[in-house]
Parts: sequence; C-alpha cells; structure tokens
Amino acid sequence: MAHEIPYHVYPTDCDVFGHVNHATMITILEHARWALLETVISLRDVTRRDLWADGVWSVVRHVDIGYHWQSLPGDDLAIRSGLVEIGRTSYRIRQAVSHRDTGRLHAEATITFVCLDTDGRPVPVPERWRSVFPTWD
Repeated sequence: MAHEIPYHVYPTDCDVFGHVNHATMITILEHARWALLETVISLRDVTRRDLWADGVWSVVRHVDIGYHWQSLPGDDLAIRSGLVEIGRTSYRIRQAVSHRDTGRLHAEATITFVCLDTDGRPVPVPERWRSVFPTWD
C-alpha cells in the first residue's frame, strides 16, 4: 500500500506568480520520499552505508512529472508514494499530489533510481530492497 504524507502550502513555497513552481514541487516530492524511507530506516542511519546492502546506494536517474492543477498558498495536499517497478539495476517510485479536501490531482511523477556501488558503477538492486518500499496500489 502506498505511503502518504500531508503537506500544507505556505506563501514561501510559492513563486512570484503565487503558485508552487516546478523546483518547489520536486522538493516536496523528495520530502515525501524521505518520509517513505523513514518508515523503514532512521534518517540518522541513512548515511551509514553498511545499512544499505554492501555499500549499494541509489541516485535519481530520471524524473517524469506532469502537472494537472496549480497548488496555492493554504492548500492542504496529500502526497502518496509507492514502488511501481524494480528492474535489474533500477527501480521506479510513483508519486501523486492531490488536494486533501477535494481529491483533485495536482501533480503526478515517476522517479527512476539506479543502484550504484561505491565506485559509482550500476549494480543489481539488492534483494532485500525489494521488500523495503511500500508498493503503489
């Protein structure tokens, strides 16, 4: 089941046009992914590579995001995040940003990550990672 966090939009989240812009939305989505990780590991422990299958780490390879409605100051949003696919060396997380009261979809994104070893080379997704992330439903 996908993980969900609330997010309240403040004026400081908005650009000169009065809405959440692309860069801020990417940051909000990243916060939601960290919150998802926090369900399985302490953020204090994240930098300890020994907790991540033999020093394997992941980095963003590709972001695909679509916007459906603007997010404005005062909006209460719900950000859902979940695993949609695991490949050999990569995995994809889907995220949806909706208004908490109306359910209107504001944005949706799929982020592709690649797993790297300590030398920065792609490596297979560790087997134990397959059960770490909540799945998208």
